[in-house]
Amino acid sequence: MTVAVLAGAAGLAGCTASGRHPATVAGGGAGPPLLYTAVGASETVGVGTDEPLRQAWTQVFFRTALPRQATFVNLGVPGATVADALTRQVPEAETLKPDLVTVWLNVNDLIAGVGPLDYEQRLQELVRRLRRGGATRVLVANTPELDQLPAYRRCREAPTAQGCDFSGPLPGPEVFQAAVAAYNAAIDRVARAEGAVVVDLHAAGLAAREAGTEATLVAADGFHPSPAGHQAVAVAFKAALAAASGRPPP
Repeated sequence: MTVAVLAGAAGLAGCTASGRHPATVAGGGAGPPLLYTAVGASETVGVGTDEPLRQAWTQVFFRTALPRQATFVNLGVPGATVADALTRQVPEAETLKPDLVTVWLNVNDLIAGVGPLDYEQRLQELVRRLRRGGATRVLVANTPELDQLPAYRRCREAPTAQGCDFSGPLPGPEVFQAAVAAYNAAIDRVARAEGAVVVDLHAAGLAAREAGTEATLVAADGFHPSPAGHQAVAVAFKAALAAASGRPPP
């Protein structure tokens, strides 16, 4: 499988699993309460922003897409893969019994060399458990293209540069593209099987590339979303939730 060679790119993300991000947030207002929980990795906790508690896409999504009486608990852990989340995040989500869960877990698995079949099996278990028999709505992000990320291009050109610490040769763009396609096909299958909603970050990224704005969505580290990127991710999640709820696009 082409994803196997991505194990050599394990240093690309620059993040490892670490301590918990602070869970926050209580809303206010009348009406039935809604509990939103985020499951994910560094992007989910706001890496790439200047003020994660305000600019992280999860915080923007919480403020702009959900009712005022909603509450938000962020379970994301930097560096998390799906396997990590099954151990560290999903049990907490099962205890919380949220009404809505967002999931963005793919890039760390991909660069760690997790094959599409293993990834799909783990993701299906994760989504099934989060869905709680249909009691919880689950939004699952697919994988954006990675071949134009500045960190990847820099390390392809200068493999010995600072921050380019790989266990093997960095794969070419065509390998990344094939791996992303395989992962996204797996995400589509899992969503259909488990009744989850796909958030098409891949299409959003390609649209930004076509519009010439892709570079503005990447943080200074060349890998994570910038504040503008986090905003764009929140918009994509908000649109997917609106479509799944039968509302007009935001």
